[in-house]
Amino acid sequence: MELSLAGINWIAVGACIVAGQVLLTLWFAAIFAKPWARAYGVDDPKQHTREVPGYTYAIGLACTALATVGIAVLQAALGARGAGDGVALGLLLALCFGAATAVPGYAFLKRWSACGLAVGSQAVLIMAVSAVLAVWR
Repeated sequence: MELSLAGINWIAVGACIVAGQVLLTLWFAAIFAKPWARAYGVDDPKQHTREVPGYTYAIGLACTALATVGIAVLQAALGARGAGDGVALGLLLALCFGAATAVPGYAFLKRWSACGLAVGSQAVLIMAVSAVLAVWR
């Protein structure tokens, strides 16, 4: 297996990073805003948003970019092409890495509802990015 940045469609990567940030914003600020705020002990989602330090959004963007590039490199090395390959690989990555790395941190904090929302968002993000990258190869 050869891991290389040479065969990557950087336009697709950039589009996935932007779309991923939009997806996560919708996930946490619109679709699951109230449960996410309640998971952190606040009833008002706007108050929760105000309490989140601004730098966390930059960290989230950097993590989305790293995950997207990693998925693109892995897909190129494995020869993944098409929506089926993308979704299958995305599901594998979401379960084996997304959930496996997120759950322990939330378990230590005993924030199970936040854990479900965070793991769900990462699974959807990873599968969507993987599907788009595999189609766009």
